[in-house]
Amino acid sequence: MAKKNVIETKTFVEGEKIYSHNELSDFIYLIESGEVKILSKNGLELGLLGEGEIFGEVGHIIKSPRTVSAIATKKSLIKIIHERVLVQKMNNADPLLCAIIRGLSLRIGDANELAEKYWIERNIYKSIKE
Repeated sequence: MAKKNVIETKTFVEGEKIYSHNELSDFIYLIESGEVKILSKNGLELGLLGEGEIFGEVGHIIKSPRTVSAIATKKSLIKIIHERVLVQKMNNADPLLCAIIRGLSLRIGDANELAEKYWIERNIYKSIKE
């Protein structure tokens, strides 16, 4: 993807990977149409997002690689927004709002990790009972 474009629109087909866990967080995404599944690093489905929803912002805000993977579950038209747009908006925002956004992003990451931990433990216990 050309870095010169700050915002680009791209079509993803069903099953196409948008990004994977641990990749760089250079872009955030806005769904214009379609549907995107968010998966933990071990494959737990954490959410199903639709039109008007944004994703991919957490890694950038907390300055870490991607914490999840994103996959189109049907043909999807998605705006790809370069991190420079987010940086510009955050720099112009009230510092209190930036702190709230950062706090919420950290909580999302923690909640995803906790959900995955319980999911793995449940599957282990389930396999022992069988």
